Amino acid sequence: MCVSRHFMWPPTRTSRKPLFLPVSGRHPTGIGEVLTCMVVTSGLVALVGYRFAGSPELPAMCWFAAIGVRLIQLDLVSRRLPHLHVGAMVLGGLPLLTRAALVEDDLGGLLRGLTTASVLFIAMHLAVSRGGIGGGDANLLAAVGLYLGKAGWEQLVHGLAAAVALAGCAALALVTLRRVSSRDPIAVGPAIFGGALIALLP
Repeated sequence: MCVSRHFMWPPTRTSRKPLFLPVSGRHPTGIGEVLTCMVVTSGLVALVGYRFAGSPELPAMCWFAAIGVRLIQLDLVSRRLPHLHVGAMVLGGLPLLTRAALVEDDLGGLLRGLTTASVLFIAMHLAVSRGGIGGGDANLLAAVGLYLGKAGWEQLVHGLAAAVALAGCAALALVTLRRVSSRDPIAVGPAIFGGALIALLP
């Protein structure tokens, strides 16, 4: 799918030009890659801890941040968003968000999050069947929708809009720098997660 219709970052195996990190189709298991993931995760979790200090949502947001960093690393290095990790973001976060909703007496927010995730999952997988987006991206978008929907309609709109903007800027920059052509797919995993962080960490 060309850049103008779908953003996937970095290019798939059909592209000959590596981008910001080595693209080998492998999992990041080197000591440097593991340490990088640990450092970035620690920093982001610390930021989330500061932002949600004293909030019942703190455990869920820390889980979201930790799994999200690992997913983005996998996407950048191996061009995959494994179902196992995306599922962990949902299955690990759901009980934590449920507990937060009970403490805050905000079951409506939890229902909003579940509805958002379900709608995005169905809609995005319809797009997958038509070749409009990758399956991993569709799953991640639904998982992110759970957290954004729980946070509120405003955060949901801002998060999705930020994801589109980040993906568009990345695609434009890569095409301008001739790292990809207008027909190369650009992975949107980093943009989806980044957009959610922008909305959840104002």
